[in-house]
Amino acid sequence: MDDFAAQLAHLPDKVSQGLTSHNNKMARYLFDMAHMDGLEGLGARKALPYGLLKYFKKVMDLYDDSTASLLGQLRRSGFIVQCRPQCTHCCTHMPAGLGTIELLYIYHGMGRSGSGVMDRIFRHCMEAEESWAEVLRRCMSQSISEGGRDCPEDLALSQYYHLGQPCPFLSKSLCQIYPYRPFACRMHFSLTPSHWCDPFHFQNAHAVQFNLEPGDGVYDALERLNNRFQLNLSDVMVCGLLELTVNVMQFERIRWLH
Repeated sequence: MDDFAAQLAHLPDKVSQGLTSHNNKMARYLFDMAHMDGLEGLGARKALPYGLLKYFKKVMDLYDDSTASLLGQLRRSGFIVQCRPQCTHCCTHMPAGLGTIELLYIYHGMGRSGSGVMDRIFRHCMEAEESWAEVLRRCMSQSISEGGRDCPEDLALSQYYHLGQPCPFLSKSLCQIYPYRPFACRMHFSLTPSHWCDPFHFQNAHAVQFNLEPGDGVYDALERLNNRFQLNLSDVMVCGLLELTVNVMQFERIRWLH
């Protein structure tokens, strides 16, 4: 793993410059999105500017391109990433750290799946939220009893993963919102055989997993954009989605205004 970290820290200039260029473009798109009119008051209008959807897709496409470039460099250096689009062995994680724009993008993707699929996804999200809430309560009690040594949410994320509960977006081992998945799902990779990522696999403790996160400038621009919506949604995927669906959108689809 030390060799892997060294490889990431000393990328060839061409690859490093390409990643920097992609991150700068992503941050610029996000900055422009944060200055669009009509981002507040979504609950009342159920509408957002279409440019928001168009530019966020470009952001995600740029991120996927930069990730593909970096994975290609790792492969040329002898590090083989095992992940494939239809691999779901790690899809028992609870994605966290999501911003409002990511939740809106997922919600839009749910709506495009059709009403029947959206209803089924909503039910599965409610089931996942109940499991998450129980795990979080248990971890909060554990943290208090141990004098607050560990972060309750970090403990809960680990324990939820080991429940082996599949993501509510999975159907027959396929992600139903794959083009709209958040950064947390796009950045997660494994160097060891993909089935080791299954929390019940006997080699799971030896799985070598890593995240390829966007640059700091992208996160800063995301925070600026997310603050514009003034929705204060949970950053835990299923919790934030349920709040958005029920409290903000009231099950209506987003109207994208040209």
